[in-house]
Amino acid sequence: MLENLPSSLEKPSKGRAPSMLSLASSMLREIAEPRPVGDTIKLAIARAARAVSSHLPEPMSYARAENLWRGEARRIDAAEMDAIRAAHAARAKSLRQEIQQAQALVDQLEALAASVTAGRPRRSDLEFRKAADEARKMAHTLRQIALENSEA
Repeated sequence: MLENLPSSLEKPSKGRAPSMLSLASSMLREIAEPRPVGDTIKLAIARAARAVSSHLPEPMSYARAENLWRGEARRIDAAEMDAIRAAHAARAKSLRQEIQQAQALVDQLEALAASVTAGRPRRSDLEFRKAADEARKMAHTLRQIALENSEA
């Protein structure tokens, strides 16, 4: 009698592709990253829910986000999955931009260091000030992001 069960009732094997629910769960966890020091799961879930809510007509509740996060939801709507994918893509784009900005700053500082060692201090002073200003702006922006995430 057990051999006649439909395949949809079988437990998924380890070799199968992840289900939409497990995909949504892992994407929500990535959306909540990076997690600041002292961050709690509750804050991370709330942060992910806010990010996904910006792509939905109605905000995602904390309870719904928690069910998806923990993989305990019974279903996931296509609109929710699309919103999770959109929030995940937006987070990935933001991270790529931050990495590019940091790399540009590193390039500026390396060029500055090379010019200082080459004996061109006057021009380097101006470049150094400009690079330092950019570093301060980036640090200020990253600090604001961290504060916003810690208030969640």
